[in-house]
Amino acid sequence: MKVVETSNEDVFSELVRATNSQTKVDDAQFFSLRPIAKKVEQYFNTYEGQESRIYFERRDKQYVGIEIPLIRIFPIDVAAKCVTAMFCQRPDLAFRYKKIMYDEFSEIIFDDNVKESVYYAGCLTLYRLHLLVAKNHIPQNSRKYKWHMLPLVRVLVFGKNVPALNSKQIEKECDKIIEMMSSHNDQAVEVFKKALDIINSIGNITEDRLKRQAIFAEMFDKILT
Repeated sequence: MKVVETSNEDVFSELVRATNSQTKVDDAQFFSLRPIAKKVEQYFNTYEGQESRIYFERRDKQYVGIEIPLIRIFPIDVAAKCVTAMFCQRPDLAFRYKKIMYDEFSEIIFDDNVKESVYYAGCLTLYRLHLLVAKNHIPQNSRKYKWHMLPLVRVLVFGKNVPALNSKQIEKECDKIIEMMSSHNDQAVEVFKKALDIINSIGNITEDRLKRQAIFAEMFDKILT
């Protein structure tokens, strides 16, 4: 047995990577050790004291013992789902297939050059959706479609083309999304209602259909027509 003691988190990160020859899926579990995770956590903390304050849980149980409502806490897995659904336009993978999501998108969503605001915008949009449902501003069944509503909201506001996640253009989009979702307002309510109208126009949507990529393509076409 080899024991290594260090208080330097960067050294710890390299030790973990050097001693684990695992797949991309397992590598995603070490996302908390990567520079982008630290930057995302720091970015979330810049909103301290604001109504839109949400928390990025970089380490498991990071906020245990602190009086923070669970609705405001976004673990790494949930944050990654928000980005995959909203900006990679694959809500089907966020809905069900986490393993495939990591296999296909880990190099994109965990890239160290991704703009931190991408994570905040995605998580904040989901947070606003949860609040609007809780206060009955949009129907309760909207939760079932939450992963599909995220990309629909983005497309309704900005159009079908998604800029690169490390670009200045995506940062501008995210700033507008954050501004829209930072407080309860008519604009946020209306865009969610429009997204839900598109979903309802598809007809009966089973959980099996939500797991398939084709269902978002149908929703996407509804926006463009």
